[in-house]
Amino acid sequence: MSIRGDLQRPRYFISIAAELASVHPRTLRIYEEEGLLCPQRRNNLRLYSEADIRRVRIIRFLTRRQGVNLAGVKVILQLEALGKIRVYDLFDEADVERYVDGDEPDPVSDLDRRDI
Repeated sequence: MSIRGDLQRPRYFISIAAELASVHPRTLRIYEEEGLLCPQRRNNLRLYSEADIRRVRIIRFLTRRQGVNLAGVKVILQLEALGKIRVYDLFDEADVERYVDGDEPDPVSDLDRRDI
């Protein structure tokens, strides 16, 4: 299996995916409702891939570090999917990488719970 295929392989239940992405499971459901995330489903269970977790981290970077609302995130991600822009080109690449790789501390505070 190729590296890209391996990143797309669904392997994590929502609770594990949320922990890996440092978010609440409800946040993942909200992102799905908003059309920002599309996990695969098997027997009505959501299964997340490494690529999904990376996408969640990019969404968190845009919302928390850059102050973009979810509608703005959706536009940015749609433009990126069309090849018009790259998130890494819009912002400091090293800053994005730290966040996406999970190296950036991202504690959930009471203020952050408003998006859960």
